[in-house]
Amino acid sequence: MWITPPPYTLTMDSHDAVQRLRSAALRLATEQPLDELTVAAICEEAGFSREEFFRHASHPVRLVAEALGDDLLADLEVAGETLEGPALHQARARLAIEHVTRWVTVYRGPLGHELLSLMHRTVAPAIRLMAEERVRENPELLPPGVSADDDEAIAFFSAYMAGGSIAAIESLAQGDGDIERGVTLLLAATPAFLAGT
Repeated sequence: MWITPPPYTLTMDSHDAVQRLRSAALRLATEQPLDELTVAAICEEAGFSREEFFRHASHPVRLVAEALGDDLLADLEVAGETLEGPALHQARARLAIEHVTRWVTVYRGPLGHELLSLMHRTVAPAIRLMAEERVRENPELLPPGVSADDDEAIAFFSAYMAGGSIAAIESLAQGDGDIERGVTLLLAATPAFLAGT
């Protein structure tokens, strides 16, 4: 007689549990509309009980938003490890467009507006930090009259970039999926001083 191990063990740390739930939710979101995604389906996919789900997560759509954010930010971070200056900005623009194209069925589905709202809360802060880091490491990119120690201006510019990035993802998700055009539009919309051009 086979004894099936429990789907979740106490040895799994919280981070691993959340990652499994996010992965399961995103896999399911590619197969069914977000408004049909249930806690029960995610639990079955991840091998968790409902109690374990709610110990680590609050809502299926939030898990999908966090999984999409993880995917995008991981790509952006890898580019940051190997590139710098305008090449980094262009690579990150391309990666963002490719991310939207890869997950377009999820972004376009029902509850897409809720998904983007959650991404604004989860992804925008990380994009904001990347933009702030870029400006602080390259103060020559700042416009005339703004110094590297002007925290308020740098916070403003970084917030502008983060908000614009999320709005661009929303717009691109509704577009035709032309990656080259998306990259061109995203680069054209970036203020020259932040693009490093």
